[in-house]
Amino acid sequence: MSNHLEELYDYERWAINIILISSTLFFSGLFLSFLNVDNPLTEFIYDYYLDPIIAEETSDAGYNTVNTMTYAFILAMFVVSLAALLRHLGIDSSDYTLIALFPYVFWAVFGEVVEDAQMFDSNLAPYFVSPGVHFQTAFWVIIAGSIAYILQKKSKSEKKLEREIELFSSLLILLQFLVYASSISNSNKVINQEIDLTFLLLIGTFAIFIPQILNKSLQVFTPIQRLVYSVGLGGSLIFIGALSSYAIHIPSDRLVLWPILVVIGLPGLLAYLMFSIGSPVAKELSDQGLIAGILPKSMTEEDYLALISPQKDLIEASRKKAIGASPVVFLAVAGQLLDGLATWIGIDYFNYKEKHVFSAWIIEQFNSAAGFVVIKLGLGVLIWYFFTISNFENRQQHLRLLIGLAMLVVGMAPGLRDVFRLALGV
Repeated sequence: MSNHLEELYDYERWAINIILISSTLFFSGLFLSFLNVDNPLTEFIYDYYLDPIIAEETSDAGYNTVNTMTYAFILAMFVVSLAALLRHLGIDSSDYTLIALFPYVFWAVFGEVVEDAQMFDSNLAPYFVSPGVHFQTAFWVIIAGSIAYILQKKSKSEKKLEREIELFSSLLILLQFLVYASSISNSNKVINQEIDLTFLLLIGTFAIFIPQILNKSLQVFTPIQRLVYSVGLGGSLIFIGALSSYAIHIPSDRLVLWPILVVIGLPGLLAYLMFSIGSPVAKELSDQGLIAGILPKSMTEEDYLALISPQKDLIEASRKKAIGASPVVFLAVAGQLLDGLATWIGIDYFNYKEKHVFSAWIIEQFNSAAGFVVIKLGLGVLIWYFFTISNFENRQQHLRLLIGLAMLVVGMAPGLRDVFRLALGV
């Protein structure tokens, strides 16, 4: 029997240990607080992490240098650790996995905007404050993925597995609808302002049957990808239903839609151009069994750099274009531009304020949020360049995927939240 720990890279062991140590310290501080034991650890956790999240629910909080740097570092360690876990479980590492996870970006965004509109009751609202909302999205991904993984291991018939995936997808979407719709219907905002929740009911009901409606189009996914994608999409639709009810309720002069066209339209055009330019070249490589930036099995980067072959020459000649055709790259790059545009429009045109420490500093240096667009676009170029020059070993494909997803989330998610808040006037 092989020891799976021996299959880990050294940096993966370090990342896993750091996650374990950090979790132990965090929950130890909470446990000491539960016991009413005064100690520096608990004070540190509340001062820099919990109190800002609690205050955020009333829009009084901002980020500080300590929690900003901690979140970035832990995110990096989580990406590395999760990549090792997915490799161990044999989860598909293709771009389809990124696409299956993509609805959760919108799940988090729409959930946060529903919270910004004060449509959740007091019991659920704190769980939709960043970074807590991302733990919620992770919860649904893990639940959906685990169920699909178990079903796939036990099933002996593809048709039966397909029916089970559809059934559990609908059940998990129904569970989300019951939990979140119940909270929304009991919130003070909805009750006091008598907000009509018809759209939430209609769109939420439609969401429950989305796995059956999209049956044929979801065949490109593996069973795990399919269940994860369906649950994320269904949950996003539930929140869209809530926001639609809110939009119908407020006066029409409070709705501002033009920023959505700019903030989503320009990054969408950039993503389309990157894909259009790169896809013919990527297909040429794919026809020969090659993927730019991913090495063949059993080949290390040292082996590749020392290699002399026509295939390597083809990869090197075309990788700059081919890399841009991957959703891992073009979505991450477009996400940075989206965040920059949303921040610029929100601050310079609608008097919003930047709460992130480093972003606020950059805007202050330029004396205008327009400079932030340039910085974010430059960061997008750096992301593209990183994937252009990087050679991931075959066993590191999950890491490549999750790096792109992390860059996508930290860019696109806050930008989308900003522009939808702005559009609804919340």
